[in-house]
Amino acid sequence: MTAATPTYRLEKSLGLIAIVASAVTQEYGAGINFVVIQSIGVYPAIRNLVPLAMFVTGVVIFLKVFLYARFSQAMPRAGSSYVWTVRALNLPLGFILHFVWWASITAAMGFIAFAFGNFLGNALIAAGISGGHAILTPLGHVVTGLAALWFIYGIHIAGIRDYGRLVTILLILVALTALAVCIIGFTTSPATFVSTAGARTGLTLTAPPHPGPFDAHAFLAVCTLFIFAYGGLSGAPALSGETRDAEHTMPRGILLAWVTSVILFTLVSAALLHAAPWWAAEALIKHKHANLVTAPGILGLAAPHDVAAVIGLIIALIVGKTLAPQMVVTSRMLFAWAEDDLLPPIFAQTSRRHAPVAALTLTVVLASLFLLQATYIGWAFGVVARSITILLVWLAVAVAALNLRLNPRFRTSPWSHPFRNSIFTIPIALLSIVVTLAFMRSVIILPHAPFYVQPLFQGGVMAIIGAVLYLRAKAAHPDLAETTASLPLE
Repeated sequence: MTAATPTYRLEKSLGLIAIVASAVTQEYGAGINFVVIQSIGVYPAIRNLVPLAMFVTGVVIFLKVFLYARFSQAMPRAGSSYVWTVRALNLPLGFILHFVWWASITAAMGFIAFAFGNFLGNALIAAGISGGHAILTPLGHVVTGLAALWFIYGIHIAGIRDYGRLVTILLILVALTALAVCIIGFTTSPATFVSTAGARTGLTLTAPPHPGPFDAHAFLAVCTLFIFAYGGLSGAPALSGETRDAEHTMPRGILLAWVTSVILFTLVSAALLHAAPWWAAEALIKHKHANLVTAPGILGLAAPHDVAAVIGLIIALIVGKTLAPQMVVTSRMLFAWAEDDLLPPIFAQTSRRHAPVAALTLTVVLASLFLLQATYIGWAFGVVARSITILLVWLAVAVAALNLRLNPRFRTSPWSHPFRNSIFTIPIALLSIVVTLAFMRSVIILPHAPFYVQPLFQGGVMAIIGAVLYLRAKAAHPDLAETTASLPLE
């Protein structure tokens, strides 16, 4: 810590429900409403095993949940995995890795703001509101995306209590929407969907006489794709600095959020695949009707028009709401870096409402720029690197857990107690290393993509920027190693 301690600090006011709500609302968005069925178009051999792949992926994610819960018990701080890896491993490595992660999440916020316009515009058109066409124009995307970003920013500026109320309401909305999707999906016969989709598109949709054998490669590939649907669990510990009794509340919140997400994701994906058979979804995607096999598209064919229109609008809101917890993650990371003297002290200062205003402002400005890039260029630099950084951060956390468990240097450190007192630390950390390395093989290079959208290239560029920032901070504060030898205040 520096001598210039901020007057106002983070407010510890959040409870268990808010932690669960923040994690689940960050997870339940475009992934479950878009990627689930679209995965059949990428890996047709997965067939009707998509719900099983979602469940198996959720079970595998428990390895990550265990580690994050343990670290949240040992080091409940706003910087979450950044603080953990820096204290248990290495400062330059921890900062540069998390800088790339932070940049990719910030870029993803701009892309989600753009996607929100897509979902909202299409939902309005489906509801018979012609204004939806205006939202789907470039200017409409910018206006809608900026409105969403700065509205969420305003809630964060108002204080963490308002954020907690917002995500709790959104969790209820997510649960009700998932329930409605399950009811409609499980009560709609596949024949009804096939008939309606065929009439809409003019295609003849028929089941293949010989689907073919089980394809283990396709199954594992889809599991890799779904690993990122559970990414919200990585963001929950960012609220540790604002949680009451964080050492006990945060681990329970992470575990409950995981259980909730696995149940919701598995049931919703099963309901969607019940209404829309895999072979029909594959044919629709192949013939350029992928919009009909998103969650709103399937409901639009399976449910009464008014019901589908209302749910479509709610799903658009659900996609946009993921901006709120992502803004927590990015702003609190900046806050933690400032606590460690890696950024100017202003980023560790908070307002009278205990909000890190400078960190939030930088986040929303950068996300707005990424929104413009996604709108007018067609892609946002850094988004694809998120696939690698999610796995790399998980890998680093696993190695950090092993170091705390096995390194004699940490034998007397209170940070190591949750790891040394559990017989599961070593096997779960080792399994996490195996899983992350295995999954990383499928996302490290995008086939048939130009170099500038490759995760390695984008991640490398951001890593260079992170290294430059670290060296500048090191030059300004030669005692950085001493600063990070102990835990930050919050």
